[in-house]
Order: sequence, then C-alpha cells, then structure tokens
Amino acid sequence: MVEPGVARAPRMSAQVVAVGAGLAILGVASFGYLVLTGRALGPSEVASLATLWVLINAVGPSLFLPLEQELGRSVAARRALGQGSRPVLARAGRLGAAMVGALAVTCLALSIPLSDSLFGGEVLLVAGLVLGCAGLALEHVSRGLLAGNGQFVRYGAQLGIDGVLRLGGAGALALAGATQAGWYGVLLGLSPLAAAALTVPRPAALTGAGPPAEWRDIGSALGWLVAGSAAAQFVVNAAPIAAGLLAGPGERARLGVFISVVVFARMPLFAFAAVQAVLLPGLAALAARGDLAGFGARLRRILGVVAAAALGGGAVLVAVGPPLVTLLFGSQFRTTREILLPLVVAGGLYMIATVLSQALISLRRYAASALGWAGGGAAFLVALLAPLEFELRTGYALLAATVVSVGALAAELRRALGGTPTPPAA
Repeated sequence: MVEPGVARAPRMSAQVVAVGAGLAILGVASFGYLVLTGRALGPSEVASLATLWVLINAVGPSLFLPLEQELGRSVAARRALGQGSRPVLARAGRLGAAMVGALAVTCLALSIPLSDSLFGGEVLLVAGLVLGCAGLALEHVSRGLLAGNGQFVRYGAQLGIDGVLRLGGAGALALAGATQAGWYGVLLGLSPLAAAALTVPRPAALTGAGPPAEWRDIGSALGWLVAGSAAAQFVVNAAPIAAGLLAGPGERARLGVFISVVVFARMPLFAFAAVQAVLLPGLAALAARGDLAGFGARLRRILGVVAAAALGGGAVLVAVGPPLVTLLFGSQFRTTREILLPLVVAGGLYMIATVLSQALISLRRYAASALGWAGGGAAFLVALLAPLEFELRTGYALLAATVVSVGALAAELRRALGGTPTPPAA
C-alpha cells in the first residue's frame, strides 16, 4: 500500500506553487497600485490613501486570518472523517459577519474623527475601510473553505485576481483623470469582494450536512490566534499610522513620501509571503509526529533562507533605495538612506519573527506567540517617545519592536523545544 503522503506529494507541490503564484501576483500588483496612485495623486493626497491601505492590511488579517486557519483545519478534519462541514461554515460565517458588523458600526460612529485624524478629512476613505475589511472577511472565510477542501488552485486564483483588479482599477481611474483619493479607496475595498465572488463556487458544492458545530470546531485557540495576529499586525503596521498622527498639518506631503518609503522598504515582505507558503507547512507535520530533531533542522534551514534573503534584499534596497523611490513614485518623492535604513532592517527582522511565531504555533504554543508579539508592540510605544523627527521616530520605533519580538519569540521557542510539544489536534 502506498503511503498517503507519498501519493499526494506531486499534488501538494502543485498546490503550494498555485498559492505562491497567487501571493506573488497580489504582492506585485499591490505595490503597482501604490505606485500608480502615488503618481496620480501626489504626496499630500496619497498619504491618506496609503494610510487606508495599511489599515485594511492590518485590521483584516488580524481579525480574519485566524478564522481562515481554524475553519480550514476544521473542514479538513471533518472531510477526513466523511462528515459534512456546512454547520462549521455557518458558524464561521456568523462569527465573521458579527466582526464586520461591529467594525462597520464603530467606523460609522467615529467617521468624522477617523477621517480628520487619519484620512485628511476624506470621509469616503472610511467607507473604503469598511468595504475593504468586509471583503477580506469574505476572502478569508472562503479561503478557509477552499483550503479545507484542498482547492488550492482556486485559493491562489483568488489572491491573483484580487491583485489584478486593484491594479487594473487604479490604472483605469488614473487614465480617467481621477484625483480624489476616496475613489481609489473604494476600489481598494471592492476588489477583494469581487475576487471572492469570482473564485468561490456555491458553498453547497464544497459542503454537506454534518453534525452540529461546537465552538471547538473553529478552534479553542482562536482567541490566542486573533490576539497574536493583531499584535503582529500592530508591530508591522503601527509606524505609518503613528507617523500620520505625529505629522503636523503642514507636513502632509512629507507624510505621503514617508508612507511610500515604508511600502518600498516592505518589498521583500511581498516575496516572503510566497516563501512562507512553501517552507513552513511541514513544521506542523513534524511537530505532530513529535520529531523535534527534524523540526529543529527544518526550522534552521528556513531561518537561514529567510535571513539570507533579508540581508541580500535589504542591502540592495538601502544602496539604491532613494533614487529608486523617486524613479518609481515621481520627482516629488525624495528620501534619504537615514530614513530608509531602520525600515529595511526592521522588515528583515519581522520576517524572522514571523518564522519563529509560526514555529511556536506549530507546537501549539499560541499564548507564547501572542505574548512575543505583544512585547514588540510595547517596545514600539516606548521607543516612540524618542525626541526625533516623525520619520526617524517611527522608523526606529519599528526597529525596536522587531528586535524585541525576535528576542522574545526566540526565547519562547527555545523553552518550547526544551520540553515535549503537545501534538496539534486534528
């Protein structure tokens, strides 16, 4: 009899490639979207739109990525037992809808303060925030359903289509001469909704009747996963938000340039998402078998690859960054290596911290992962008190946050590997 893992290896390889390709398209398209809008709007106007982009990509994954992960796990477990997953999908859908509803009510109640403090008075960008988070909720829930059913080609297609829609839509708006940031923000919110609608078949095709869903069916660890995801998103996204709050009324153009530089410094993170999809899944299988030696060896290989990529990519970004930012975004976007350096180094450390966090989650050390990220968030707030210009203050606060996160997560992982990890539940 052929071992299941051997029989499925080629198919699994194709699935990983499909997801990685979708992530790569989404990353390149997202960067292209910001370049196009920067050129169409200029530094002052693009500051508000870039802030929206950061918020959507912080709030959405914080709330809904853990829901995707736990829904996918539960659907796959039921599928292996020959049980229908419709009750689980219904429970996850209700939970996602409740979170979106609470977010929408909050944004509506605070629409004026939000638009004034974060979006330069552009209320339409608040609508873009609600639409974007609703779209990500639909995407993450649908991806959980797709992943649990092994539909990774559709999963990757959804990622790629989302990117193509936002880039193509921004190009169309720019060609039409649109100069109001709000319309680009609404586009940013609509693209994930459209991508999900285009790539997910009717739920009935992927689900069936099954036993009633208990809360444990979407994971007793969901609370810690949400907390950890939120803390990680705070670490990586707090700098541009803090810069928006610290910049004075006459510094909107400087703020727009700085947020564009933050996006530029994150270019390796777009590629890292695909690398993460390829390299990390095997950790959970090794942890489940209790193979600590294999787990440690694989983790060291992953960390070596990520560290080398971060070092090489970071060196290139710092060397050619300032003129390349001006070339990509336009003549009004000028920066210095002094501003770029802490952002680039922090990006590399964030990738290493993410690997360490995923390793802890593979060992079911959910609380340890969340607390490691929370330590980084606290370090950011403390470092933000430094008496520097807002670009350097937020850049070095981000660097401090990633240094502390790497240290805390590495210490927790050493403790975890010193004992016997509990195999993850099916």
